[in-house]
Amino acid sequence: MAKRRTFKQKVVDKLYDHPHLKRGLIDAGTVIGMAISAFVFAFGFKCFIAPNYLMTSTTFNGSEFTPVFKLVSGGLSGISQVVIEFIEVVFGHPITNANAYTLVYSVLYFGLNVPIFLIAFFGIGKRFGIMTAINVGFVAVFNNILALADGENGLITQISYWANENGGLLSRAIFGGVCTGLSSAIAYKLDASAGGIDVIAYRVALKKNSMVGKYSLFINAGTLTIFTILSVIDHGVGESSAAHVLVASMFSVVYLLVVTVVIDLINLRNKKLKVTVVTESHDLAKVIISSLPHGATVIKGEGVFSGNEKQIIDIVISSYELKRTIKVIKEADPKAFVEVMELKQVLGRFHLPPIR
Repeated sequence: MAKRRTFKQKVVDKLYDHPHLKRGLIDAGTVIGMAISAFVFAFGFKCFIAPNYLMTSTTFNGSEFTPVFKLVSGGLSGISQVVIEFIEVVFGHPITNANAYTLVYSVLYFGLNVPIFLIAFFGIGKRFGIMTAINVGFVAVFNNILALADGENGLITQISYWANENGGLLSRAIFGGVCTGLSSAIAYKLDASAGGIDVIAYRVALKKNSMVGKYSLFINAGTLTIFTILSVIDHGVGESSAAHVLVASMFSVVYLLVVTVVIDLINLRNKKLKVTVVTESHDLAKVIISSLPHGATVIKGEGVFSGNEKQIIDIVISSYELKRTIKVIKEADPKAFVEVMELKQVLGRFHLPPIR
């Protein structure tokens, strides 16, 4: 009696016979993922990073606002903040309207990203560049939607207020960093990016076969330094004002560190693992390399207790390939002993699937 195929198997077979439909569904899913990534970033930015004005506890139910110190976002988002801060310093007048600030920020953020789209499109992959542009466009749209929908006493304003009152800059730095890091990591998982310096950092990381987050951190240090200098000028050079700005900058460092940790925890593409397999099967090595796009090294060994001849197979894989690798090994030799070790960096030839 023939075994009945499951619904999942039927769908897989259907998509295998219709590659254009499969590609269309994958791209549609990626666009949805870009929308989620952009919304998470926009929410974190408006709620924790740069809430233009937060209400004090004495005027929470009224309409008066108190200016608060902004954290510095990473990448071109942070550079957009620097440009706005420079404009405020030159003209000597801060942008006090939240909607106006958001509009100026969104225009700057999208405009500064245009050269990045070209780098992503021609330097990394066409699909990568297009999806990155879609992500940045969503960020600009969601920023303005959230600003308009929130009004003077909306949900985001209330969350911003409670975060600032109960945890201060530290809670804003942590929650904002989680949102930004999650946004970038979602984009990376879908073979795209959140735009800006992420693209440059991603390209460098691919060339060096190492982690992405640390390159973003290095690049953002300069943005933070310039923003701090401009903020000191904008708020005055008095001892109290300068101290407040410097403290806010210190918490911006915490924010950037949280972003880096979240990205590297979730983005598995550039994480490498060394898998060591001890087996008595002489065919397992060939099975492994025929199932994975990597080479392997075989070392002859001997079991200490049994005295039987063993093969020790060493192979380096990406983290996202681990589940498939273990499955291949266990199906070929259920008795194989497997050890997995995380690697910091790999030098030499290592295959990564190209980004489209």
